[in-house]
Amino acid sequence: MKTRQDGCLVAQFYLETEGDLVETAKETVRHETAGKWDRPGIPSDLFQRSAGYLLDHEQTGPKQGIIAFAYPLHNLDLELSAFTGIWISMVTGMSAMPNLKKYRLLDFTLPEEASAHFPGPRFGIEGTRKILRISEHEPIIGTIVKPTVGLTADEVAVICGEAAAAGIKFIKDDERMMNPAYCPLKERVAKVAQRLRQVYEETGNKVIYAPHITTGPDKILDNAKIAVEAGANALMFVFIAAGFESLRLVAESPDIKVPIYAHCCGKEHWSRAEGQGIDPRVVAKLARMMGGDYFRIGALGGYFAKHEVGEAAVLKPALAEAMGHLLPAVPAVSGGLDPGNLGDNIRYFGTDALFLAGTGIARHPDGIRGGVRAMAEAASAVLGG
Repeated sequence: MKTRQDGCLVAQFYLETEGDLVETAKETVRHETAGKWDRPGIPSDLFQRSAGYLLDHEQTGPKQGIIAFAYPLHNLDLELSAFTGIWISMVTGMSAMPNLKKYRLLDFTLPEEASAHFPGPRFGIEGTRKILRISEHEPIIGTIVKPTVGLTADEVAVICGEAAAAGIKFIKDDERMMNPAYCPLKERVAKVAQRLRQVYEETGNKVIYAPHITTGPDKILDNAKIAVEAGANALMFVFIAAGFESLRLVAESPDIKVPIYAHCCGKEHWSRAEGQGIDPRVVAKLARMMGGDYFRIGALGGYFAKHEVGEAAVLKPALAEAMGHLLPAVPAVSGGLDPGNLGDNIRYFGTDALFLAGTGIARHPDGIRGGVRAMAEAASAVLGG
């Protein structure tokens, strides 16, 4: 199927229709771009050049199939509103049209003239390795602070310190740690950063800590600055809650020069219904375009066993496919990861990924240090170390 066209955003959809697939697709894309000519006389040349069109299609069954729509980029203001223009073009009123039984946005491609307007990841895997001062192909084993809530800043610092002393490389807050009064952002980050500095001085182990900073788009830079000034060397926030543009705000800020963990909490509400909604690969590609360095993928053999293989097969290439100047984003493999399934995940994802075990480390019978050691031993076993 043809998925690229000069001067156009090309979006692929799965459609189930009430009538003929091709005719419905043609009617739909015209309705969603130019609409009908409502002025006297024949349509102008500009109007006709501004209309979207059916680029290609693949029938998969009666009245259903995969279609590719081409949207002329000259309809958009790429300089001032690239993301919103692309989002509105792909996600409009199609799903409410009566002649469509099912509608799912599967994927999209952009010419380089459009991808040039997005920052993309600033660090990626190479930048992450430089921060950690580790060699190429060394797997990055990390953890998630557990329990997710009910911890004071001092308790979080103790947990992070134990993990760091055992050799962990990456620590992040859980998304449910939402900076409550008993564990405020500035205090928590300052105490964790102090403890991680102590561990580094004692052991030489460098650790990345990504605190959770999700808030509204008008406050996201404030939270980012608070965290970085307190000692954070990465940030994590739920971009679906804060807004995709919040990713760009943080990624492009000259004051925020740390990696961004683009947490995708909530994407399942768009993607779980079969044949409908927005495919996870679209969300992953947009998060990468807007500046996310890390993007979560469910661990193989983890909590999300029913969906893990299919989603990983979709998301892994989406984070790495060629998109102009944009660096690849790094898969953050988590969700039931533990020493027992780490080997399978390293074999599948390779070593250019984060492997984050939360309860797989916290609930180890020998404690946090034992959990970190068990993860390191599992990684060494699969890599032949």
